[in-house]
Amino acid sequence: MATLILRVTFQPTHPIICYRRVVCLVHQQNPFFLDLFGTCHSDTTKPAILRPRHLSWYRTNMARGLTFYPPDILSSMLREGKLQMDENRALKLPPQVPEDKPPEEYPYIDPMTEYFHDGITSDLTIFPPHVSVSVREFDFGCCVRLQEVEPLPLCLTNHTKGKITVTWICRPESPFRVTPETCDIPPLKSTAFRLIFRPSQLNTLYAAELEGFAFYKVSRNYQNPHQIWLYLNCILSYRTFSGLNEWPRGQMLPNQLRVPLLLLPSL
Repeated sequence: MATLILRVTFQPTHPIICYRRVVCLVHQQNPFFLDLFGTCHSDTTKPAILRPRHLSWYRTNMARGLTFYPPDILSSMLREGKLQMDENRALKLPPQVPEDKPPEEYPYIDPMTEYFHDGITSDLTIFPPHVSVSVREFDFGCCVRLQEVEPLPLCLTNHTKGKITVTWICRPESPFRVTPETCDIPPLKSTAFRLIFRPSQLNTLYAAELEGFAFYKVSRNYQNPHQIWLYLNCILSYRTFSGLNEWPRGQMLPNQLRVPLLLLPSL
């Protein structure tokens, strides 16, 4: 039996809480998932630290449909008795008729189902999305001149009942970036962005996966660590690619398959 050690590096660019669920594929086994989360502080902004228990509470609240409401509304409903806490400190609606029906819990999800129904590579999702992206893949095509690439439109839709803030993670050395980098989207509204491509050299293929974080705007004012479970980040990701060629070379396209027939062995 051998052991392989993988190292995960956390390099945040904004003072926010960060969460992402990543998948690991193993031959002849079901995929397994890793929950990665961390908290970034700056000199002026210090959000409460995200803990594993907050993720458990958030998933239960999501199964009960409560994560579509901003934390200030949920806190008010909790104070007014319109919401209650269960024994695990997750939110639930007060008992109603029939009282014998237990509140919803986060269900067991088959790993293969979770892998294919991710809402990114497939249109199928297990839970409704809080924020949706109009297009998941962008192709700038073959560009023949530096600094003369037209931006492509990108639209985000906020499906929640609260105002959200979207922050795009753009590395300084990347030729792709989104503008505006940070933007507020009102509840149940859409906002337009622009995807900009600024290549630096000719005869080069470019590709990247860009991501952004969406969170409730009022969450910036929440310093109480017990209120983290009212919200978490939504991950927004899309792929973009392009080729930059010097005229008249044109774009290099494959035109021949050396092996016309491939036989894959059974597993």
